[in-house]
Amino acid sequence: MAGRRPFGGWRVVAALAWTSGVTVGVSFYGVSVYLEALTTGPGALPVAVVSLATGAFLLVSGVSGLGVAALLDRLDPRWVVGGGAVLVAAAALGLGRVQTSGELLAAYAVLGVGFAATAAIPASTLVARWFVRRRTTALSLAFLGLPIGGAVLTPPVALLVDELGVAGASPWLAGGLLVAVLPAALLLRADPASAGQRPDGDAGPPLPPAGDGGGAPGVGPALRTGWFWVVTAALTLGMLGQVGTLSHLFSAVTQRLDTATAALAVSVTALASLAGRLAGSWLLARVRLAPAAVALLAVQGVATAATAVASGAPAVVGAAALFGVTMGNLQVLHPLLVAERFGGGRAYGRVLAASNLVVTAGMAGGPAAVGAVRAQTGGYTAALCLAGAAALAGAAVLAAGARTAGRPVAAGPGRAADGVAVRPG
Repeated sequence: MAGRRPFGGWRVVAALAWTSGVTVGVSFYGVSVYLEALTTGPGALPVAVVSLATGAFLLVSGVSGLGVAALLDRLDPRWVVGGGAVLVAAAALGLGRVQTSGELLAAYAVLGVGFAATAAIPASTLVARWFVRRRTTALSLAFLGLPIGGAVLTPPVALLVDELGVAGASPWLAGGLLVAVLPAALLLRADPASAGQRPDGDAGPPLPPAGDGGGAPGVGPALRTGWFWVVTAALTLGMLGQVGTLSHLFSAVTQRLDTATAALAVSVTALASLAGRLAGSWLLARVRLAPAAVALLAVQGVATAATAVASGAPAVVGAAALFGVTMGNLQVLHPLLVAERFGGGRAYGRVLAASNLVVTAGMAGGPAAVGAVRAQTGGYTAALCLAGAAALAGAAVLAAGARTAGRPVAAGPGRAADGVAVRPG
């Protein structure tokens, strides 16, 4: 149609990828760098304390996700994501001034709230509103910011912290984050109706914003389904292993080899996650999601164990690359697996936030569990093997549960069960 405006959904996807990439580089990936810096040198804090703070960061982000999902139903997403960026910047400044365990926990808690407001929940919720048929591709592209942020920002963050310390680096990190994120957050819009458009850019008059209907259960009914708990339990185990490994990866490789190899391993992990996500954006739209998740969890378990026992820089970096390939796609699969049954209504964001709270509790336990085993054994071999075993257990849960929980129900007339495309067989 002549004069028709370009579809705004892809601009929203690009803005989400950018904002999440920058904030995750300072928060989620930065945590691994901060752990090493805060546990060495004058005024060092115990590894167990910093690991506990890392767990608190993740747990707070999970709890905050419930509030973020509710705010996205009520407020312009520009306020939600922009406010989250301000909190991440404030937490970065706070980390540069911590002297006690309590101050560290407080700074990481603020970091967790900001992370929740700028990463998975806003991205998943807004993409689910803007896209139906192409949701898998759009969500994969929106989540590209996570590995890109880790790959691009981890080396300079590590360099800044190594040269200036956390105290000297924190003002640069906070200021740079605000300059990069706030203008991009202005590009966000709540849904296609707010731009006078339809999901996927389809022709026709704008649809009203989705309600809690559309054939998809609300939060209460979702909690009573087997599918919700199978997906949640499997991803909880998988993310426990993934985040436990990732949060200690820099420190583990530094202990065995050196700081340069550690920074390379973290960067390669993020780059492999990016490569895996690019491939996954094409592949996941064409395969059954549950079997794909089982395979990725199994490979993650093997890769984590390989990281624990590999000797020499090439072997460690290679194992980290394999780990990264699985990491990127598992982050995308969580919202997509939830959407297989619950993606057809406005309640989707709150259903995902409820599942994410449980998954994040597992994520929060990962760094603490790895840190505790490391403290007991004096090394990371047993600790990372434990993280690998958790991922393998998640694969077993999903493989068994996908058969007993039943196939996903349709999300409403004219929509596939996952809100993307009907998959054969």
